[in-house]
Amino acid sequence: MTDRDPLWALVPVRSLGDGKRRLSPVLAPDERRALVRSMLHDVLDVLRRCRRVDRVAVVTGDAAAAAVAAAHGAVPLPETLEGGLNGSLDAARARLLCRHPRAHVLMMPADLPGVTPAELESTVMAADADVVLARSTDGGTNAMLLRPIASLPFDFGPDSCRRHRDAAIAAGRSVRVLDSPGLALDIDRPADLAAFLSRGGSSRTIDLLHRLRIPDRLLVGAAP
Repeated sequence: MTDRDPLWALVPVRSLGDGKRRLSPVLAPDERRALVRSMLHDVLDVLRRCRRVDRVAVVTGDAAAAAVAAAHGAVPLPETLEGGLNGSLDAARARLLCRHPRAHVLMMPADLPGVTPAELESTVMAADADVVLARSTDGGTNAMLLRPIASLPFDFGPDSCRRHRDAAIAAGRSVRVLDSPGLALDIDRPADLAAFLSRGGSSRTIDLLHRLRIPDRLLVGAAP
């Protein structure tokens, strides 16, 4: 990558107060809000410390999430009213293309608090391919690196890693699919919290989950 080919990271995040409803068996609404905020802080901190990432943009329609982005020096970009996640990412990419037509882009959601700068650099950044995909445990796409930025349409959703891989091959792009522990585990369900906590470590998200006594709650499977 050269100075003329900057790498932008795009981090989509829904409203801090309206996400992670599948965690409602163990987390109350205000606790889910705190969890989303903590995970966003952790992911933005990781990207800030990743030497290969030049700039970060947070794609959101939530003022509180935009404020977290600004606190980390990230650029807030608005969601679109139509098209869901893929439409919002397409609009964000179009904005970047206008100013940085030679850019590369890394899409990484805000619910990956277990990833580290070293893992990103040794796996995704080190992969020699036009399209690099980090597969989630359920077959989705938890990170996508595009060289260049416009090399592949966004098609997130169930089984998206296979669709992204097939689209890259059909477009004649080289593609690499990765199964990396920190990138594979996104936090959507109570079982994901247990898997995340079992890895140990230190982060805002881990500290929050221990303050909320989540290991004890997971044993009984209920929110307070």
